[in-house]
Amino acid sequence: MEILRIKVYLTGSIVTKGSADTAVMLPFTGECDCPLFKGNILPGGVDTQRIYPDGTGTLSARYTLEGVDDQGKPCHLFIDNAAVMDGDVEMVTYPVIRTDSESLRWLESADLRGAIEHFPDHIEIVISSEDRPGVKHIALRRAGLTLRGVLEKHVQGPAPLVLMLHGFGGRMDAFPGGWFQEWSDALTSAGFATLRFDFNGHGNSQGAFRDMTVFSEIEDAAAFLQYAMQLPDVTGISLLGHSQGGVVAGMLAGYYHDKIEKLVMLAPAASLKTDAIQGQCMGTVYDPQRIPDTVRVGATRLGGLYFRMAQKLPIYEVTGQFRGDTLAVIAGADGVVFGDNIRRYGEVMPHCRVVEKATLDHGLGGAEHAETVKEVVDFLHK
Repeated sequence: MEILRIKVYLTGSIVTKGSADTAVMLPFTGECDCPLFKGNILPGGVDTQRIYPDGTGTLSARYTLEGVDDQGKPCHLFIDNAAVMDGDVEMVTYPVIRTDSESLRWLESADLRGAIEHFPDHIEIVISSEDRPGVKHIALRRAGLTLRGVLEKHVQGPAPLVLMLHGFGGRMDAFPGGWFQEWSDALTSAGFATLRFDFNGHGNSQGAFRDMTVFSEIEDAAAFLQYAMQLPDVTGISLLGHSQGGVVAGMLAGYYHDKIEKLVMLAPAASLKTDAIQGQCMGTVYDPQRIPDTVRVGATRLGGLYFRMAQKLPIYEVTGQFRGDTLAVIAGADGVVFGDNIRRYGEVMPHCRVVEKATLDHGLGGAEHAETVKEVVDFLHK
């Protein structure tokens, strides 16, 4: 539902080319004429951007509007509109609003999304809310970054919750046809609530992919776990992680062994430690004894700290502290993760069942996909 539409007129640009990225400042003016608010942008509005050589980057536009609210009373709206820029994905902004209007105070806690529409002489920022019955969008702050997630629950009353963790370079896929949406739909249909999110530097969460490490993802996941633990109608929490998200889920379960009921690891990428020791990552080769500051992985770059930490990750030592029921799935046609690394989970965890699905690839696609989804749901349901 559209809430605000703000016309923005750029008044100039200041560009500074740095050694690692380009900084851009775009001052602007503007106006808003909507049922909720009518007024103008006060002097000082500016869009600040950091653009990396590969075309990705971040932006944060901050400005204050002065006018009248839907009750005709004078008020101000302060808007901080942040976004991650990716040339291959339509940009979505995430506004945060503060106001001195009593009637518009609800905007401060609403989950808001922004879209940019371009016109010959101006642009328009369209702010809306995507929450709907059974689906609530979550925004958590950690280490100065806003992390985005989605909570889904379609049953009345208390329910168990599954915290879902995506893999390396992935996203939470909170849209029809999305990979994780299918898993969420299967779980919510079985009476679970699900909570999934984008790790820092992924999807709709802030941060640069190059700054991501396994430990930073554990901290991200812990923030959402702590959020889930505060929900009043959650009867228990289980974890489900895929690929690197499976490694993170396992270690998180080890750290929070007294809070987690069950653990599912789908093609967990425990071989990332072996790969880092050998100096390889998804086809990229580097010197493991002299790790560069950044390593190109596919179309993007990853910081050298990721690999330095990966070489020393206590994957099995930490995950082995979890004593709850665990299901680890080996994808038999996996070209990314080695089955032996996954079988080791069964050796260090007393209640871990390791199953192999011969036809599945790393993305869990294959003839046994539907069977695997059902087996996971049944495992969590028992």
